[in-house]
Amino acid sequence: MTKKISFIINGQVEIFPESDDLVQSIDFGDNSVYLPILNDSHVKNIIDYNENNKLRLHNIVNFLYTVGQRWKNEEYSRRRTYIRDLKKYMGYSEEMAKLEANWISMILCSKGGLYDVVNNELGSRHIMDEWLPQDESYIRAFPKGKSVHLLAGNVPLSGIMSILRAILTKNQCIIKTSSTDPFTAHALALSFIDVDPNHPITRSLSVVYWQHQGDTSLAKEIMQHADVIVAWGGEDAINWAVEQAPPYVDVIKFGSKKSFCIIDDPVDLTSAATGAAHDICFYDQRACFSTQNIYYMGSHYEEFKLALIEKLNLYAHILPNAKKDFDEKAAYSLVQKESLFAGLKVEVDIHQRWMIIESNAGVEFNQPLGRCVYLHHVDNIEQILPYVQKNKTQTISIFPWESAFKYRDALALKGAERIVEAGMNNIFRVGGSHDGMRPLQRLVTYISHERPSNYTAKDVAVEIEQTRFLEEDKFLVFVP
Repeated sequence: MTKKISFIINGQVEIFPESDDLVQSIDFGDNSVYLPILNDSHVKNIIDYNENNKLRLHNIVNFLYTVGQRWKNEEYSRRRTYIRDLKKYMGYSEEMAKLEANWISMILCSKGGLYDVVNNELGSRHIMDEWLPQDESYIRAFPKGKSVHLLAGNVPLSGIMSILRAILTKNQCIIKTSSTDPFTAHALALSFIDVDPNHPITRSLSVVYWQHQGDTSLAKEIMQHADVIVAWGGEDAINWAVEQAPPYVDVIKFGSKKSFCIIDDPVDLTSAATGAAHDICFYDQRACFSTQNIYYMGSHYEEFKLALIEKLNLYAHILPNAKKDFDEKAAYSLVQKESLFAGLKVEVDIHQRWMIIESNAGVEFNQPLGRCVYLHHVDNIEQILPYVQKNKTQTISIFPWESAFKYRDALALKGAERIVEAGMNNIFRVGGSHDGMRPLQRLVTYISHERPSNYTAKDVAVEIEQTRFLEEDKFLVFVP
């Protein structure tokens, strides 16, 4: 089975090349996806586009809402095609693919949430639209300009969020899709075109792809014209982005992270197991926020393990795993055998839908992902803290929620970037941070218009006549 994906340049779908010499392919097992090869014309058109987005925030949010309403419709052709592509090429189960489309509609349709993201991260939902008085100045946030997004393929929604952040801050979006997911950004851009092909947001989007092997001169040219770069992925992807970025351009890095769960002597074992199972199963542990380890404190450890097995079996039915290829199945079996050989206790589903490896804290072999979790029985938080690492540990989910208040300071000081209730790791709540930062702040430039000399300061109740102060040597008179 093959699929052709055209580039989208400045909101317009490019004609797919007729010559095979102008086409590149990505293999997904027995299936292939064909895309154009980036050329000079593509790059020139992207670089030459300099239309300033004069929309106000409410125009942006309303447009996104209109697009979201289409994604909410289960009969919408883009949605149906997207779900089919996730299943056929990326191995998603029907339930996983449908949930991804549902989340796209939820994010786009959450008008209040979009306003709140801007308000929380930039300080005011009006700051992109007008000059705001702040103390002795007026301040306004302007878009950086050309934002280049180097997307990863492990979590499709991360690409959606990357694009929406740039749209909310009125930036042009140049999106380089991942070889493992060339579908999500393309489907989103096509849905913008469906709503209004001439809308400023639609026209500000370009969706392309290039390989990192071979000649990357045109890709590097795009990077050299970037005003801000958003890089997702592993160490190699992040390093490439940093190397190709102009020295004065900010690279917003979303590198690979690891996350775990703390279960603190729960009264409700069923709820604890449900939350932990959800955090293990969402995205089959491919996300930075996915739970890979569980640290259990307290009694009733064996009862919790049985409850966890029950809930992992439940999720195998309500959110079935993605398909594993031969190598993934082999890696799963290898970790199982390594653990058994080392004398660890292993519980594994006969169909490799989940695996629990019991070990002491710090004892861990390879992590094959695909719902494999290391379960550690510990005595106290001090035995957990050594495994929190700065710039490497992202999300720590905790049950019961009340225990988070006991441990959050210690976890944060060690380097945890996000603390959530077990079962909520995939939902980034409005007002929170992402990888220790507020990303929208790095997508804008703050410009100040400062008040004149006759505007008195709080601590100096006279006009600021600097020449007179020098002539009369009276500077120190006005020091508070």
